[in-house]
Amino acid sequence: MNKLSSIYTEKNNCQDCYKCVKNCPVKAIKLEDNSASVIPELCIYCGKCTQVCPANAKKVRDDLPVVRQALKKEKIIVSLAPSYISEYENIETNKIIAAFKEAGFYGVSETALGAEKVALETKNWIDRQENGVYISSCCPSAVLLINKYYPEHSSAVAPILSPMVAHAKFLKKIYPEAKVLFVGPCIAKKEEVNQFGEYIDYVLSFKDIKALFEDIGIFFEFMKPAEEDVFIPIRANKGNLYPIDGGMLTCMIDSINSDIDRINHNSNKKESIRYMTFSGVKNLKEIMRDFDSMKNSGKTFIEVMTCDGGCIKGPLAISNKSSASKRLNVLDKVSVEPRNEEMLSKLNELNISTKYDFIKKIEKEEYTLNQIYEALKMVNKKSEADELNCGGCGYDNCREFAKALIAGKAENDMCISYMRKIAQDKTNILLKKMPSGIVIVNDKLKVVDANKNFADILGDEVKMIFEANPGLYGADVTKLIPYHNLFSQVLETGVDIIEQDIRDGEHYFTLSVFSVQNHNLVCGIIKNLHAPEVRKDLVLNRTKEVIMENMKVVQQIAFLLGENASYTESMLNSILESHSNDKDELTNTK
Repeated sequence: MNKLSSIYTEKNNCQDCYKCVKNCPVKAIKLEDNSASVIPELCIYCGKCTQVCPANAKKVRDDLPVVRQALKKEKIIVSLAPSYISEYENIETNKIIAAFKEAGFYGVSETALGAEKVALETKNWIDRQENGVYISSCCPSAVLLINKYYPEHSSAVAPILSPMVAHAKFLKKIYPEAKVLFVGPCIAKKEEVNQFGEYIDYVLSFKDIKALFEDIGIFFEFMKPAEEDVFIPIRANKGNLYPIDGGMLTCMIDSINSDIDRINHNSNKKESIRYMTFSGVKNLKEIMRDFDSMKNSGKTFIEVMTCDGGCIKGPLAISNKSSASKRLNVLDKVSVEPRNEEMLSKLNELNISTKYDFIKKIEKEEYTLNQIYEALKMVNKKSEADELNCGGCGYDNCREFAKALIAGKAENDMCISYMRKIAQDKTNILLKKMPSGIVIVNDKLKVVDANKNFADILGDEVKMIFEANPGLYGADVTKLIPYHNLFSQVLETGVDIIEQDIRDGEHYFTLSVFSVQNHNLVCGIIKNLHAPEVRKDLVLNRTKEVIMENMKVVQQIAFLLGENASYTESMLNSILESHSNDKDELTNTK
């Protein structure tokens, strides 16, 4: 099996937007060389990053090529996740099975058989426990979260295999020569292949199967199922409720057989255990936070899944219908039917106990306040007032970001306020150094920024305004200059204006206006033609233009002009040289 991490980053696609950091519940993302990569040791494979990445840079390991090759030489049985009911909503079950067999699979079995066994063993295990809080082990992502990040509570997780692994073990018992392929909407199941490879061989998603069928030319609507196109070795019953909130509890206790009872808990004289169900990583983290405070409330069992709404909303699901719609679909189609007792007996005999101590806990790094303060200084945050806690970097607050900086998981330029300050400082330096007047104007004809030279050119009144409001931010351009229509023109047309001469009373200017952001932001560069250095530059530039134009004429009609052309060129060059010398003298004087 491909040992590449179940989730990885296609670096060329990463847009450095930090959306994966913002949405990763355990911040298992490292920013390096302008690319956000997943840290396998920290990841719980909930798949949230793959769902939110706008550039499709977060990829799920593609195991389809391996399965394609295996189909040519191996007997493979499909372990079909119970969420198939909501994925293949209007497709007859025998057509689904026929399609898989047409693709080359030996047969199809319901993972829900393993779910029923897990429910039974978990119930027996809970009955033997003392008062306290206990957690289901049916969701591999939840098991990873608890064991990695809350190892102090790992003993509360039921030491039972997940439904997929339990079902695969059962299938290997009935069909010892077969390989088992799980098909479902879960990424974390791919990690279980690495953990329980003796039972489960391959994991594909519903998306993978769709691609496989389309490539082969298999379409459900055209399938003609035979009598033998049924689930093997037997059908599942209530186990098919597993992918929805409370589905496991329904399988565990017959008294919990309605939606009303499934919501939150069931506690009465007959049943002395409180049963609860929660989905979503946020809920699970809150449970872990309050875990100790709940221990004294008798015996409590909590069914948990990291996907909001349960497995029916898994990251690799095809159907994008709402949780409510999918849930109703599952509830409508799950039925209880008589089954082969001999086969049920073999399932009941199966030992599915396990230990999860192979999952390495995350050693939480502790940093001193001095270390955090030093990290914050790296992004120009020198006091608590500078800690905006805007979350733009993807972390909950500035101090969490500082810890990520220390740990090498983050980079300085992730801080938006820091980068904005750098950009502003660079802009201010450039504006100050520019000898011309510079003004940046938005589509409302309001000043975004301006340098002092701009104010100096416009006169004493504007200079006073500039002293009170450096940069003239928010000033109305229409009240500052009479030729504001040129700014409006560029904003409307997007066509730049280059060095247009302007007269304002006794003052002469040259003005260039160009787009910074089309129709939103323009920059104006204004020069006072009365300024000595501008006048000299202007004469020099225009003399050069005359020379260039004259040379074109010389080349075309040299035989007519004769010595006159040479004389004219010599005279113009002397003017140019004279002004150049004057300019050098002025520079030396300064």
